[in-house]
Amino acid sequence: MASRMSPKMSPTTLTKLHNDMEQLITGAPDSAFSIPESPRADAFVIKKPDGTSSNPHEYSKEVANDPGAIVRSMGTSRRVFLINPSLTPTEIDGLSYRIRTMASNSGINSIVVGNPLEDAENNGDMSENTTCLPSFLEDDAPGKNIKLVDNSGPYGNRSSFIKSILHERFGDGLGMPYVSSGYDAKSIYDSDMYKDTQRLEYELMNPLRDLAESVRGSYDETLNSSASKVPVVSMPHGLVTDAGYSLLMGSYVLATHSTAFKIVNPMRGLAFDPIGLSYLLPRIGWEFKQASAEHSVAIANMLALCGYEANAEDMVATGLATHYVSGPFKLNLLERALSDLNSYEYQALFENEKRLYGDKEPAKDVNEPFRNVAVANVIQHLSEFDAAGANEYGAYLKEDLDDESGLFLKDKDPSLTMQEERIQMYGELVSELVSWGATFEDAFAEPSVEGKMERLREIAASKAEFEGKPGCEEDVEVAEQAQSLVDKMEQRSPLALCVMNELLLKGLDENETLKSCMEREKTSQICLFSKEDGDYKRWAESGKGVGLVEMNHGTSSLIKDKEDSFNGWKHASVKEVTTDEINEIVW
Repeated sequence: MASRMSPKMSPTTLTKLHNDMEQLITGAPDSAFSIPESPRADAFVIKKPDGTSSNPHEYSKEVANDPGAIVRSMGTSRRVFLINPSLTPTEIDGLSYRIRTMASNSGINSIVVGNPLEDAENNGDMSENTTCLPSFLEDDAPGKNIKLVDNSGPYGNRSSFIKSILHERFGDGLGMPYVSSGYDAKSIYDSDMYKDTQRLEYELMNPLRDLAESVRGSYDETLNSSASKVPVVSMPHGLVTDAGYSLLMGSYVLATHSTAFKIVNPMRGLAFDPIGLSYLLPRIGWEFKQASAEHSVAIANMLALCGYEANAEDMVATGLATHYVSGPFKLNLLERALSDLNSYEYQALFENEKRLYGDKEPAKDVNEPFRNVAVANVIQHLSEFDAAGANEYGAYLKEDLDDESGLFLKDKDPSLTMQEERIQMYGELVSELVSWGATFEDAFAEPSVEGKMERLREIAASKAEFEGKPGCEEDVEVAEQAQSLVDKMEQRSPLALCVMNELLLKGLDENETLKSCMEREKTSQICLFSKEDGDYKRWAESGKGVGLVEMNHGTSSLIKDKEDSFNGWKHASVKEVTTDEINEIVW
């Protein structure tokens, strides 16, 4: 049938036909097609605010709403473009399916997830530039010679594209793209989903959990779900909040200078989304044996309860990101390298064991040690440093360093060591989050939220003692930071803070697993969503934001103007929140 298709059929029609055939053959859920596949030969165009398109094909002048994400083939790799900062519940479920099936595909070598960096000339703001999504950035973009009536190309007006994307710190001072928040909390209220606990569980909470597990590769294998084989590589250039971190739970997270992570749900009267943060945050630094592991509990509290915004250095120093890359232009190199690597199936050095007809498959894959190594090497070479080597002066190599300077490996001639290979390159990483976590470790060791806040207030009150005295500048700075943390906690829902604190305490238990924490987060979040006259409902009815930004129309919009935040919570302070109220929500 495919051979008899008319070559004049539009790419949109061909895509629809492909989807129907895929669903017929594979049994894919309807939600999978909310995340379309966009071939390079059919340049996807983000619509203008008036709903029109700059697509050169006449039949595409009017376009539907932009999907939240798009999948594109990239040689032997796959690229997931995060078009909108928030996904609909259906798109979350669909993206989970897409990533799960791609991750089990031995015909590819990796999956790259990230917001469109191709719109770099507008520093992430695609509202005015009808931007397509070419792989490999602008180079060799299909259709680049197609001209519109006004002589502009289908990829928008990008005269200084190369200059802007290759600049290591493009966009400094102009704002930060919003990569992902997971979902739009206000839309859950507008659709009345928050009233129905069953809908919340099956249409939002379960898909969020499934997306996190799909990216992580830790989902349960069933008849329709094969084992994950290839790594997921995330490159978030901008801000990630709350459930958006589910897209950063894969094998590699490449942080750029503009990457940041922040938890803002308590500003909505909500706690952790069911993606496992109550398990991951108290174990910060554990995976890579980093210095931050010594202060993991305090760091987890600062992120969850205080809404501390972790920047790229903070994320690498805590293991929230695995690598640091110098700029988004590295995406071009990453895409090209991955597209040319062998697929998982052909990453082999030894021939398979010979089998006679009817023999069972061999129990062991003799090439397993060599698979995915090439992908790891590409990422390592593109990165400035990684989480495993980010300890000061290579602390993880302490026993292997020379005794005199600690800057070189033992038994190695320093004159033969290139500058970029020297251990001190890792010592340049400075994380204020880790430093403040160590500073306020005793305060955050208090079991209750009220206790933590009181200890911070005591530290803040010391400012009067040290202010104006010579040599006490650091003491003043510590007192001011303590007051800042208290102020941020006071802006948040008292009940949500107490719930998150309890989730963190339970998540730290050595008998807990990622799945058990996800389940507890799910039930707790459903309670907060559906609570009659609860803080979430109060926030949603107020029409106010979370103090972050006012996002403009378009994709990956810049963070520009501060939103008004809500403060009409049911409880005036955490002192009014009872133990019974917490126990009703957190089991």
